[in-house]
Amino acid sequence: MIGFHFFLEYPMDQNPKKHTRKNPGPHSGNCIAVFQGREFILPDLNSVECIGALNFVPNSHCCSSSASFDYLSKYCKRISEKMAREIHPQLFDYLHHK
Repeated sequence: MIGFHFFLEYPMDQNPKKHTRKNPGPHSGNCIAVFQGREFILPDLNSVECIGALNFVPNSHCCSSSASFDYLSKYCKRISEKMAREIHPQLFDYLHHK
């Protein structure tokens, strides 16, 4: 899907840096679709516009949001679109219907 980078979310007590893309370890079951492009960066908030999970349950419904760069680097791991589709189908339902 053109225009997005995908990130796998981890619970706050997990360190995503200990896991690999091939072996993601215990994750939240949700992904974040981050819009690509400078126009989506919110410099005052040190964040970027995205589509993310509404709840802390696997394959949660989604809504538009923003994610801080700090959150993405500490609690998320960048993954492929294919993997994001497998882990969080609701995210792609949202993206295809908006």
